[in-house]
Amino acid sequence: MATRVRLDDWEAAVDELRRFGTTGDVTTGDDWIRLDFGSAQVEVTQTGRVSTGMALHEFEREGEVEILVDHDEGTLAVETDDVSYTFRRPGG
Repeated sequence: MATRVRLDDWEAAVDELRRFGTTGDVTTGDDWIRLDFGSAQVEVTQTGRVSTGMALHEFEREGEVEILVDHDEGTLAVETDDVSYTFRRPGG
């Protein structure tokens, strides 16, 4: 089941994203978190910038977003009024 990550509750968002990134390296700053899985990465800022990168594609979105994390499925979904994007964690 997916968990909704609210960026306006930054501490809880970081905790949830840190849990999602446990199979990789997680680094944080005051207002950002980066999950690095070797060949893939996710970076989220408190202001709503989400960027991902993998060998064959990149994604970037800035502004109001809704993030859904499904730990069991290994997915992080970004939803906006006009965009739906799913990042699949390498290795599940």
